Amino acid sequence: MDIPAPIDRIWQITKDIEQAAAVGDWERAAELASERSPLLMSLPAKQTDAALDVLRQVHAIDMRIAAEAESAQSALSAEYRTAIQATRNVNQYQRIAQF
Repeated sequence: MDIPAPIDRIWQITKDIEQAAAVGDWERAAELASERSPLLMSLPAKQTDAALDVLRQVHAIDMRIAAEAESAQSALSAEYRTAIQATRNVNQYQRIAQF
């Protein structure tokens, strides 16, 4: 299977994004996605069957990572709301305890 160098690089970056997402390193995943984006945009429309297979796999991985990111965002938002409420509770206690 002869895959052009840009496709091979796109694949490697995608696997690195997948790894970063797996460990919750969303900043690194975003950096890698920014690095990969121009490579994807520079691809010509006409691709070999092997390259198209790789690009389909990249798309599938991206869709899975997007779902994981949405789930992580929801979890972090819930933690944030809990922390804000805890802070409010502590502030209320401190106001009441001073009397």
